Amino acid sequence: MSELMPSLFLGHGSPMNLVLENSFTESLESLSRELPTPKAILVISAHWYTNQTAVSISSGIAYETLYDFYGFPPALYELSYKSPSNNTLSKRIATLLDAPLVERGLDHGAWMPLYYLFPKASIPVIQLSINKNLPFASHVKLGEKLQVLREEGIMIIGSGNVTHNLGMVDFYNINAPAVQWAKNVDTFIDNAFTTNDVDSLVRIETLCPDFKTAHPSLDHYLPLLYIAGSRMEHEHFRSIIPLFQNSSLSMRGFITS
Repeated sequence: MSELMPSLFLGHGSPMNLVLENSFTESLESLSRELPTPKAILVISAHWYTNQTAVSISSGIAYETLYDFYGFPPALYELSYKSPSNNTLSKRIATLLDAPLVERGLDHGAWMPLYYLFPKASIPVIQLSINKNLPFASHVKLGEKLQVLREEGIMIIGSGNVTHNLGMVDFYNINAPAVQWAKNVDTFIDNAFTTNDVDSLVRIETLCPDFKTAHPSLDHYLPLLYIAGSRMEHEHFRSIIPLFQNSSLSMRGFITS
């Protein structure tokens, strides 16, 4: 029987975290030392936000590294993360979720945290898209279907941000003090996760007055709901990496325990 793999949510923030050593990247490196080695990793990234629930597949032995960001220093585009594909597992997940398979590489929401957590890129990675048309509760239900994969040795990672409003980011100061509305939403989500209060996560638009400021688009919030759903009944979430970057980006994450 396979070891139960953890399910975790991670912030990823700016692609510059790939080339700038800071408290966040140091925290990811520290986290990497406590994680077990999974048979494969399924990532739900904010950057595959589309009109359907789909599962990635690759025609090659490794996934293409997607540079889905623009205007950054050349050093970023020299990095790569060539994780192996596992199309047998992709098909298994597609069947589990009744979802189509889509040929696609790994976006930076997937490979940026993995670059620090599993730097050898030796573990198969598969992505699950986010269907922007589903209500919040349906994303949680999809997360619940992923529980069985954890029992099979597959780690589940949601990648987004607890707060994410690029129009209110201080791009010139990564260490700028956190603004109050971002701290309010960060506290609300932290409390909901660590008390297993999924209902508050589903109803957050009405319960948390600053939510729409923190998430003018839902792409970076919705991965949290898959991770909330993937928790086993006996588990709780532990809060990790309680940091802010650029005044309004919460880098907080959560892991099952």
